[in-house]
Amino acid sequence: MSTRCAKCHTPDGEAVNEKGAKLVLQTASYPNFLDANLASLQEASNEKFGDKIKLLAKPLGELEHGGGKILEADSPEHRALQELVKRFQSGDPCPDARIASVDGVVMMTSAETARKAAIDLGGRLPTAEEEAQVSAEGEAGEQALDAFLDRLMTEETFYERLREIYNDLFLTDRFLSYGGAAIDFMDTNVYPGLEPYRNDEKPEYNSPDRPKINRALAKEPLNLITYVVKNNKPFTEVLTANYAVVNPFLAKAYNVQPTFANPQDENELQPVQVMLGSGQALPHAGVLSTPSFLNRWVTSPTNRNRARARRVYQFFLATDILKIAERPVDPSAATAHENPTMTDPGCKMCHAVMDPIAGGFRGYDDNNYESFQGDRPWFNDMVAPGYGGTMLPPQSYGAALPWLSQQVVQDPRFATAAIYAVYAGFTGHKPLAYPTDAVDSPGHQLRVDAWTAQDAFFRKLAEEFKAQNFNLKVVVKGILKSPYYRAKSLAEAPGEKQALFEAIGTGRWLTPEMFDRKIQAVTGIPWRKRWEWENIFKDKEEGKADLRLNRGLWLRDDFRLLYGGMDSDNVPVRLQEPNGISASVAWRMANEMSCAVVAWDFWKPQAQRRLFPLVDIKDRPEFNGKAVGDAQVAIKNNLVHLHRLVLGENLTPDHPEIERSFSVYLETWRELAAFESQQDKKQDLHWECHARYDYDNLAFIPEDKQLRKDEDYTLRAWMAVTTYLMLDHRFLYH
Repeated sequence: MSTRCAKCHTPDGEAVNEKGAKLVLQTASYPNFLDANLASLQEASNEKFGDKIKLLAKPLGELEHGGGKILEADSPEHRALQELVKRFQSGDPCPDARIASVDGVVMMTSAETARKAAIDLGGRLPTAEEEAQVSAEGEAGEQALDAFLDRLMTEETFYERLREIYNDLFLTDRFLSYGGAAIDFMDTNVYPGLEPYRNDEKPEYNSPDRPKINRALAKEPLNLITYVVKNNKPFTEVLTANYAVVNPFLAKAYNVQPTFANPQDENELQPVQVMLGSGQALPHAGVLSTPSFLNRWVTSPTNRNRARARRVYQFFLATDILKIAERPVDPSAATAHENPTMTDPGCKMCHAVMDPIAGGFRGYDDNNYESFQGDRPWFNDMVAPGYGGTMLPPQSYGAALPWLSQQVVQDPRFATAAIYAVYAGFTGHKPLAYPTDAVDSPGHQLRVDAWTAQDAFFRKLAEEFKAQNFNLKVVVKGILKSPYYRAKSLAEAPGEKQALFEAIGTGRWLTPEMFDRKIQAVTGIPWRKRWEWENIFKDKEEGKADLRLNRGLWLRDDFRLLYGGMDSDNVPVRLQEPNGISASVAWRMANEMSCAVVAWDFWKPQAQRRLFPLVDIKDRPEFNGKAVGDAQVAIKNNLVHLHRLVLGENLTPDHPEIERSFSVYLETWRELAAFESQQDKKQDLHWECHARYDYDNLAFIPEDKQLRKDEDYTLRAWMAVTTYLMLDHRFLYH
């Protein structure tokens, strides 16, 4: 029926929308679409005309079926429809029903989940106290995990992650790629507060505030999401908020004066009402009415906001309208119609869905995208503005976008769209699509089972989301505690059931931003350009306020795209699997980070060390070719510590993985110690590996206290081990 009947019988299809047909078939993007369609068909099976059942007669072209004859009387399709009606009448429509599940996965423990979530949401590792709490057995550990996740969702890095996740959809960070792109796209007649920052003859143009204002403009939709979630407001307000959210710098652009606790804090957000240059109050509609959203998803005099309508469906209704009618379009047939979008069956199927939503953007200029004028007329050669068969009421013509937003958030698909975004953001997987291959193709039923199980999970989570007043943190926690995030292995080999488990569990290639935070969480410092460290230390010594702590990060600058990231513009999607270039970036990172942190960590008192608290710099593993027992014990104990810190593994000193790491250490040490008897003992460290910086205090180490030599050859042996561990797939993946 999805290929024959749904073309006209979807909620926005011709049969329903124009003919008022009672049979409504939801598409696969609709929550619980199978159950909804089954219920609709069962109701239709009870309708008769004389002694004929309408559901069976109309597809044969009988009873004035508007779609004409679409099935033959003795075709397999019509026989299947007869069997369905028979099962409806028997009261047992699915005697061989099966419950799809993903049983058989081994879940992460509470402690393992806490570590993964801490890196993901908090950009840090759990503290010793937090580890102790979540390491409790059974229900106590799960309750502690709940509390821990709640705590993580109050930290600033969590909101940074949310902004990253939603920018992967909105792509509004495009305006960060250029110095003042967000400002330059704005019309100062509409937003006169921006005029001095657009005019290169005024001092504000070169002021430190200009890049901050540009950043605030670009991130306004993402900051609104942050504000809603941080304040535990209903997530529906990302569309229905009748206010804008500004930080101290965006407030200057909008000429508003809310009270800020810290006028320099870019993360402090306050709600305001924005007034346009015309003196009219902007009819706010959450992210849809923000200038960066309107300038990122532009329109034209011929497009008439249809591209924006597509994004509304994609971002907030979990629907790709381009898939509504995937079929060839005959351009010669369209030319026979004066207005194909309204009268040509090949065109109007999509336009009947798209154009009413496009009408929600009435009032916005087709060329000056963020310019709004409520009395601008709409087009009379398009389907009238509205939503789902309800027309936009005349009293809302001047505020069509707020009206549209109210309709969208009442659609069940709004909750599904939010779940899809969070799911993709935290698991790295797209939600499964309903299988459309032939039912007798290999693995089809398993793919259906996988989809059914995931769909059941999403539907249950959507109910909890709505029951908790659309608090997005409920969705985040639900996904983080599910097998889709926590599964780490299978109880037994999947065999023929492989397709059932393909979308479950850990193992996503880290984004550059996530990887940057993980490196710092584990080592204590970020992977930064060496000369930027020098600048930071000099700034600190000179008492400058700007320590440039966010500059020079390799994974956020030069290597962001090379490592699989995106720029929201020319590269709008992330790499899901590594390639040769990204692997080379990882190699460089591991080498440079081991060089940077090993000598510095050994420079510190042993009790204050992060990486090497259990060994001494003079712990040689051998003397005169014989093992030094105490030293080897200490080395292996520290390897246990490193495996736990870097990879999250809880191993014993005799574990094979510890033995492998010890082999790396020992072979490196032996190679260096072989120069012991030579005049050139090769004790000097490469200058970049010297302990010259105190990264904890952002200061230069005095020359007479710097660690520049590796007299016992242990530093470079530990560098080899650190490189080895930081190239492990368990460090590169999440």
